[in-house]
Amino acid sequence: MPVAAAQDAKPAALDLPEGAAKSVVVAQCTGCHDLSRILNANHSAGEWRNVVTMMVAAGARLSPAEKDAVARYLIESFPERAKPHPVVIAGQVQVSFREWEVPTPGARPHDPLATPDGALWYTGQMANVLGRLDPSTGAIKEYQLKTPASGPHGLVDDGAGHIWFTANFAGYIGELDPKSGEVKEYQLPGAARDLTPCCSTVMACFGSPCKTPTCSAASIRRPARSSS
Repeated sequence: MPVAAAQDAKPAALDLPEGAAKSVVVAQCTGCHDLSRILNANHSAGEWRNVVTMMVAAGARLSPAEKDAVARYLIESFPERAKPHPVVIAGQVQVSFREWEVPTPGARPHDPLATPDGALWYTGQMANVLGRLDPSTGAIKEYQLKTPASGPHGLVDDGAGHIWFTANFAGYIGELDPKSGEVKEYQLPGAARDLTPCCSTVMACFGSPCKTPTCSAASIRRPARSSS
């Protein structure tokens, strides 16, 4: 193709395969990202179901029947593809991985925090919870936050063993007392709190392009620990 013609050529429009739930996917799954996120994905059937659950938790307006139909459509239209095989490197190397499945599907767990008592904490951002894992037993306890759709994100612990987090969706800093389960909320100033969320759910700011440029997240610093 001549250079001029190649420069003038327009990229092909993205489209989805035909299917019963195609129109629902186009209507409900492009508010915060484009179709390339779906077309380029490589998920197992279980992973697709988890993705749909997570999107509903993030604000996708799907009835239970539509949710099942969308999951079936994605599983059938975009089956899991073979992944590259690992390369074996000679040498004395020993690596182990341990995984624990969190209790709430679609919670979007992240921000792991290891605390001095040996526990691992995480934020269940789309489930509005903080979670504590005891690696020695595998037991997980989740703490529900008071304000719905807080969007917990980022964890630090203090000398008293309390867990601090930022509520990205609700504009406050939270403090959890694991012993009592009490959550204290410290509201941010109005100018920092009352920002226009992108795409009606702030989840679009994390891992996919925002269509509204006024998203923000608070951050907190770890309190200084006593040297004693």
